[in-house]
Amino acid sequence: MLYPILTSLRYNKPRSNFNLGKINLKYIKKYNFFYNSSFDNNKIKYNKNYNNDQSASKVFKNHLFEVKKIIDKKFDQNTRICEVGCGKGFFLNLLEKKYKKIVGYDTSYEGKKRNIYKRYLTINDKIDSDLIILRQTLEHIPNYFKFLKMLKKISTSDPYILIEVPDLDWIIKKQAFWDITYEHVNYFSKKTFQKMFNGSFKIRSLFKGQYLFVLTKLSKLNLKFDKNLKPLSVSVEKIFPKIKNKISDIEKINRENIFFWGGSTKTLMFLCHCNHKDKLLDKIKFIVDIDIKKQEQYLQVVNKKIISPAKLCKYIKKNDTVVISNSNYLKEVKKYLQTNLKFKVKCLGLD
Repeated sequence: MLYPILTSLRYNKPRSNFNLGKINLKYIKKYNFFYNSSFDNNKIKYNKNYNNDQSASKVFKNHLFEVKKIIDKKFDQNTRICEVGCGKGFFLNLLEKKYKKIVGYDTSYEGKKRNIYKRYLTINDKIDSDLIILRQTLEHIPNYFKFLKMLKKISTSDPYILIEVPDLDWIIKKQAFWDITYEHVNYFSKKTFQKMFNGSFKIRSLFKGQYLFVLTKLSKLNLKFDKNLKPLSVSVEKIFPKIKNKISDIEKINRENIFFWGGSTKTLMFLCHCNHKDKLLDKIKFIVDIDIKKQEQYLQVVNKKIISPAKLCKYIKKNDTVVISNSNYLKEVKKYLQTNLKFKVKCLGLD
């Protein structure tokens, strides 16, 4: 089976040709760590059309405020910060309300801030920061440990490093197979980080268990971490034996139309696994997203149009169902629909 290379790309009209790739998972037992051995970094091009921003959601904003609160407890306003993979700059802008010495790097940035560089960090750079932030970034980097060693080498001081990544253990526990994507080449667990860094440090669970949060000194990096690795091949189906059941639960919805809420990775990957189920895809009328930059575009591969919540309220009927791809947003979506509809509709989350 082939999967979209970048799940956060959308198009202004339906297409028949897409950039696809294979996912062949390898498992490092002693670190409880998975990676995609078929990943080809040459296929990855993050540009201004790439948009995985979730900051339009109040629920996700609250998560970012929680991360900022942790940072604020540890660091003062004079702390020098470097955010690698800052995306569209939302979190960096949030940090700038307190911290004035902050820079960011991201090829997908499309604004005009002079302290955000639209490029990757290289070995020729110098980081003079007290804190390096990697939020939802390390899972995208194929040679992630080599990258961490590079950060250590080009740092002129002894910085802290903040890492936030999806939690492998949560993904497996919830059987969230739609979180396995081509662009996420790495899948980290708590055990991975316990082995990756020396000494004692706290690993937090954030966003209702979906994310791992690590804050420690970069100098604690265990330089022997990548030695004597013994990868084992494992199939997606073996890790997620409930794939067919999860899809079947959606197929069995005895309603006229189905709307998926969320125009990004989780919806796309779930529907890619359903792509051979033509009857199910026919029942899915539209994808819904609150981000105006995603609206009126098409989800790739399945060619489903993304509409605004306001348009959903015009199209939806009493016997329809709304499937929320990320259950963290279930209450938020239910509240919106209760406020804006004169009738109740069925809402359910994938996980």
